[in-house]
Amino acid sequence: MYFRAMSLTIPESQYVMSPVDCNIGEYVLVWNESTFLSVSHSHIMEGTSRALPDTIRFVGLLGSHALGSNPRFMATAVDLGRELVRREIRLTYGGGNVGLQGAVASTVYNNGGRVRGFIPGYIATRGVYGPTYGAEYTVSSNYYKYFEMNHIVEAFIILPGGIDTIEGLFTLISWASEGLHNRPIGLLNIDGYFNNLIKFLDDAVRQNFMALNQRKLFISSFFVDELLDKLEFAKAFPGLGASYEEFANPGRDVAEDADAGL
Repeated sequence: MYFRAMSLTIPESQYVMSPVDCNIGEYVLVWNESTFLSVSHSHIMEGTSRALPDTIRFVGLLGSHALGSNPRFMATAVDLGRELVRREIRLTYGGGNVGLQGAVASTVYNNGGRVRGFIPGYIATRGVYGPTYGAEYTVSSNYYKYFEMNHIVEAFIILPGGIDTIEGLFTLISWASEGLHNRPIGLLNIDGYFNNLIKFLDDAVRQNFMALNQRKLFISSFFVDELLDKLEFAKAFPGLGASYEEFANPGRDVAEDADAGL
């Protein structure tokens, strides 16, 4: 049996008592037997509680406008689109109807979800990506595509891709390092595609080229539902010392998971 807590699916066996109070950083999470109840700030709001912040309602998608050679890329992109619709999460992406981005956008749009595309004018004029699903907005460059996305989304999801995808990802990294945003960035690590990138980020922290709090903006998972759960956790509790893994899997060796690319 599973309970829903803060949009995180947690096995019943991990509930050690009822009700359960779990300290995470300066917050206290309070459950009853069947559902998440409240979040209390143990210092500023001692003795009171406040409702959990809204779950994610708008994500920005970066990824390839090609399908790649691995059939799991396409299948997982479709799964992502379905899960976004199920959770009623709106999508903004780089426009067009091709590749992995197109697969996600078409799945969301054709199942009643809301989609918005930002595409540079010089690419839209050439028509190389095909028509955009949902509302299309033309911008002057890729830089302004990321700029517009960053103003409306609450989190980013990165699919496998090439130079354009990595350009967008590192633009977001740069902005985070400059304090221009703190939105969580989820790497959908299909078949370990981002393993080397994750290792690079960890090495950058170890070598003091990247701050740990910037590294914590990057979340990864092999699985669509877990990645979205992690992003929702990161949005609800920004900057907390405890990670999603420590919250959802008490006693699990998080260091080993990190080494495995999770």
